[in-house]
Amino acid sequence: MSRKPNILMIVADQWRADSIGYTGCRAAVTPNLDSLAKDGVGFLNAFCQNPVCVPSRCSFLTGFYPHTKGFRTMHNLMKAQEPNLLKSLRHQGYEVFWGGRNDFLNIQEDIYDCCDIRFTQGNHYMKAFKPLPSSSGEGKEVAFREWRMKDMADRGEESSPWYYSMYKGVKEQPGCMDKVTLEECAKFIKTREEERPFFAYLSLFLPHPPYIVEQEYYDRIDGQKVWAPVRLEKGQLERKPSILRGIRRKQKIWELGDEELKEIRKVYLAMGTKLDEYIGKLIETLKEKGIYEDTVIVFMSDHGDYTGDYEVVEKNQNTFEDCLIHVPLIIKPSRGIPVVPRNTPAMTELLDVQATLMEICGAEYDYTQFGSSLMKVLAGKEEHREAVFCEGGRLKEEGWYAMDAGHDRASEYWPRTSEQEQMPQHTKAVMIRTKEYKYVKRLYERDEFYDLTADPEECDNKIECCDLDILSQLKDQLTDFLIGTADVVPHSYDRRS
Repeated sequence: MSRKPNILMIVADQWRADSIGYTGCRAAVTPNLDSLAKDGVGFLNAFCQNPVCVPSRCSFLTGFYPHTKGFRTMHNLMKAQEPNLLKSLRHQGYEVFWGGRNDFLNIQEDIYDCCDIRFTQGNHYMKAFKPLPSSSGEGKEVAFREWRMKDMADRGEESSPWYYSMYKGVKEQPGCMDKVTLEECAKFIKTREEERPFFAYLSLFLPHPPYIVEQEYYDRIDGQKVWAPVRLEKGQLERKPSILRGIRRKQKIWELGDEELKEIRKVYLAMGTKLDEYIGKLIETLKEKGIYEDTVIVFMSDHGDYTGDYEVVEKNQNTFEDCLIHVPLIIKPSRGIPVVPRNTPAMTELLDVQATLMEICGAEYDYTQFGSSLMKVLAGKEEHREAVFCEGGRLKEEGWYAMDAGHDRASEYWPRTSEQEQMPQHTKAVMIRTKEYKYVKRLYERDEFYDLTADPEECDNKIECCDLDILSQLKDQLTDFLIGTADVVPHSYDRRS
């Protein structure tokens, strides 16, 4: 390639891999992303390195694992001296557009070392008012927080069921953050006169809860195709991590039947349809501008979502079921880059994306990172990593700054964050996953072991009765991983005198 390609990187928030069309989800309606996968490579086994937003983004934007520099909480953001992909590509001559949420950089730092143009609406979730039923059955607008507090008092309980945060059939949300962000990026692409290539990093909100969607998108999802959630038997639940059990007890999702839980999943799928439509319009802008073939497009999500599985919703910081860590990843290369369009089973980690983009633009690192470029996979290779890793949680000695707490009982996030204030619930933990097995080392409570062939839904923790030879091999691999990625030496040589 004589000229570096444009790069468009779109990051959804909390989109699980089995809820998008290109992976085989029959209930999903995502035609634009499915078409993008056909033009490039759809990854069927992509995994994040932490199951919540900030640590995951700090990882895939740097090539560091969350533990390498201690970025494993929601409130420890990267500083100006830390490397990141936006900064690296800007220093390679790219015009960098950053749109949408932050979730990785301390806003007091110099953001203009990362980008030329930053468009953002901040982290407004736009959920102050929601349509709720009145006692008479007639719909009316009620302040969500006030209503939830009243419901708690009426029920005489510590929290309202989390599913009360799920709504469908609302009118269009004015100023929808993702819609505005994608429209602003389209405007940037249409009006720019720069000859240098651009890198547009779009950090979106959908399909992050609360589960709320307009009627038009809800109606596009065939409820008959929505699959039932995973439920645990009593003995299985007792062998699951304490944080999952605690969240389940407080969210009260277990009160619902399968059809009601499928309704939550239907709204979640419709939120994906909504985002797919917005993304499709941006892709159409690239085609109208005549630069689609000259643009590398990456679509991915930072982590997944329970969406009713195990009778919980949302996510948490230190459990690693596939619904939380298995994410969609699509890479559509630009012309001149060798590619065999297909869906690939190659196992990959999200931090491999930045390594791939750095290779595409011919950039060299000035720091040690742990991503592995996917260029050979794009060209047709079907193997990449033998195992993937994910991690989270904290030490007992780490206090409020690592808990990600602070929500009161009127918040739908209180069931999770209140559990993260406690031990052993919020124990530091690390996972290794191969194609056949998953092992989780938990610092302060029972470890986990799953045979993914016999138990793909990860219901039965077999840590007390697993094959000891297989467990030993996984522990050895995990030890090698932690030693090899524990820290990095700066690329400098300091004089002592």
